[in-house]
Amino acid sequence: MNGLPPLRALHYFHQAALHSSFSVAAEHLHVTHSAISHQIRQLESWMGKPLFVRSHGRVKLTSHGERLLLSCQQAFSELRSSCESIRTGLLQQIRVSCAPSFLSQWLIPRIASFYQRYPEIEVHFQPLTQISQLRSEHVDVLILSHGEPPESDIDATLVSEDEIGPLCAPHFASQLRVGEDLAAMPLLHADTRLHAWSEWADKAGVSGRFNGGKHFESLTLGIQAARSGLGVLMAPRLLVRKELEDGTLLAPLGFVRVERATWMMTKQSRRHDTEISLFRDWLQDAAKP
Repeated sequence: MNGLPPLRALHYFHQAALHSSFSVAAEHLHVTHSAISHQIRQLESWMGKPLFVRSHGRVKLTSHGERLLLSCQQAFSELRSSCESIRTGLLQQIRVSCAPSFLSQWLIPRIASFYQRYPEIEVHFQPLTQISQLRSEHVDVLILSHGEPPESDIDATLVSEDEIGPLCAPHFASQLRVGEDLAAMPLLHADTRLHAWSEWADKAGVSGRFNGGKHFESLTLGIQAARSGLGVLMAPRLLVRKELEDGTLLAPLGFVRVERATWMMTKQSRRHDTEISLFRDWLQDAAKP
């Protein structure tokens, strides 16, 4: 093809650049280290510019290498998506990683509308993982409550500002008029959010001790316990919309905004992938109050 270097060289470069290592690229491609080096030298010769800086057995991308890596990521991502769609009979897939509480309380109850809108896209749910798993493409989308947007190689779309507040079954509500009333009430804690009560107290300007009470392994179990009348739980408004609407949980003291937000994250180079773009648009619509 005119204007293009050998595709094998681009493929080898892509792997070496992703891992910042010729050796790791060789392992992934099941070839020798010298094969990687040979293809990179060919590519650099074709470009007329160095793509890596080599020092003490390590390699680091030059500015030209970083530019080429971004182009390779976009091109290979589109190729991979197209080939997978053709191979599987046009069934597209997206791997979504999120916290179990977000999955059970928010995403699962709403995902049917996504399937109705896009029946050709299959969503696979995976346990909450690290942002690094986006970079290595082990997951396509990460939904995470985070203090600030991540680094520039990750695209982050705001889903919702995080607001938290004390929640209880209706029969407790009449006993909870001001923050100080909590001292006489049974408190519930989710072990995945051990600092939620102190975080709320600081933002709401309420003093007191919030250590005692029953503990639950997850926020989902804590929400069930609060619905069952076992006590008062600190939880995000986003995850209890249904319970607030149907009246099984009340928030007598309201909610306060905290220094976090819920983000949908994906690799910057994949933000325009068709299935990711469609999921992002649906997620933003579903998250509207």
